[in-house]
Amino acid sequence: MKNFHQSYQNQIKRSVGERVFDGFNIIFMILMSVVMLYPFWYILIYSFNKGEDAARGGIWFWPRAFTTANYAYVLSYPDLHTAALVTVARCLAGPLLSVAICLMAAFALSKRFLPGRRAIIFFLMGPMFIGGTVVSNYIVIAKMHLLNNFLVYILPGAFGYFTAVIMRSFIDGLPNDLQDSAMLDGAGYWTVFWRIIVPLTKPCIAAFLFFSVVSNWLDLQANLLYVTKRSLYTLQYIMYMVISSTEANNIINVNSTNAGAIITQLNQSHSIPTPQVVQMAIMVVVTFPILLVYPFFQKYFVKGMLTGAVKE
Repeated sequence: MKNFHQSYQNQIKRSVGERVFDGFNIIFMILMSVVMLYPFWYILIYSFNKGEDAARGGIWFWPRAFTTANYAYVLSYPDLHTAALVTVARCLAGPLLSVAICLMAAFALSKRFLPGRRAIIFFLMGPMFIGGTVVSNYIVIAKMHLLNNFLVYILPGAFGYFTAVIMRSFIDGLPNDLQDSAMLDGAGYWTVFWRIIVPLTKPCIAAFLFFSVVSNWLDLQANLLYVTKRSLYTLQYIMYMVISSTEANNIINVNSTNAGAIITQLNQSHSIPTPQVVQMAIMVVVTFPILLVYPFFQKYFVKGMLTGAVKE
C-alpha cells in the first residue's frame, strides 16, 4: 500500500488544461466514430425491416418490423451466386499472383550486383507517374484478348511497383549473413528465396495480401469497362446494377417462388419487399464480409507496413 501511494505521488501532475483537452479529444473521437459507423448501422437495420413498413420512414436505430425475408430474396438471386464465385476466385488468384511476382521482383532488386539494376528500377517506376488513359488501356486489353475473359481481373494488376519497393526495403532490413551462410552451404538463389526470404517476410506478405484482397473485392472498373458477359459479373457490379437500375425489381419478380419457399421454412409471413430494402440487403451481403476480415489481418497489416517502410 505504501509503494502504491509513493508511486501515485511520483506521478506528474496534469494541469486542468490538459485534462480538458483529453476530455475534448475523447468526446470528439466518440462523435467521429458514431458519424462514421452509423451509415453502416442504418443500412443493416433497414435491410432487416419489412419493405412496406420501411417505406413509411422513421427507422433510425433498430428495425421496427423485423424480418429476414429481404435476404431470402437476395440470396435466391442466381446471378449473385455466380458473382460470388467469380469474386472469391478473383480474390484468391489475384492477390497470390501479385504478391508472388512482387516478392520475387523485390528479392532480385535487393541484389546490388544485379546487371542493369538502376535501369530496371527506372523502367518499373515509370508507370507510377505516367498512366494510360481509359481508351489506351481498353485498346491494350482488347489487343491482349482479355475482353470478357476472367484473366482481365488478374493480369493487369499482377505487378505493383510500390508493393515491390516496400518488400525490397523489408528484405534489405534482413541480416545478409543468413543468405551468405546458406549460399556457402550450397544453396542457390531459389532455395534462399523459398527457405529464408519467404518465411521471414510473412508479416509483409500478409499485409499486402490483405491490401490486394480488398482491392480486388472492391474493384468495379474492370467489370464496368472490359466485361459484358453475365457469367463473369462480380459482386460489386451486381450491387452497382441493383442500386443504379431496375435490377432490384428483377430480383423481387424472378425470385418470388424460391424466396417464398425459404420464407415459409423460416415460419415468417410472406411479405413482398420493396426495391429499397433489397438494395440495402445486397449492400450488406456485398460489403460486410470484407469488413469482417479486417480484424484478423490487422496485426499483420500494422507490423508489415512499419517494418517494410522504416529503414534503420
